[in-house]
Amino acid sequence: MAHVGLTPARVVAEAAALADELGSSDALTLTAVARRLGVQTASLYAHVRDREALLDGLTALALAEVGARIATGVAGRSGRAALAGYADAFRDYARAHPG
Repeated sequence: MAHVGLTPARVVAEAAALADELGSSDALTLTAVARRLGVQTASLYAHVRDREALLDGLTALALAEVGARIATGVAGRSGRAALAGYADAFRDYARAHPG
């Protein structure tokens, strides 16, 4: 039985936060994510297939988040102003999420 309240999105979100704390997703393990969530590692397998699937989820989350920031950064702008908005949004995201 899956842990109540545990979803693939929550697992990925906690993994992303942990990767940011570690400064990289390279050191991210399912055991560390499980510990952060307060569950056994085996519980995660009901929500993510394996570490590679977790990393795929992190990539999808990052692309969605940075895409939203970029869309906001370029909205209503053109030319150099749009390029500056794009660069600022990307840089700000990278600084906020080093993992």
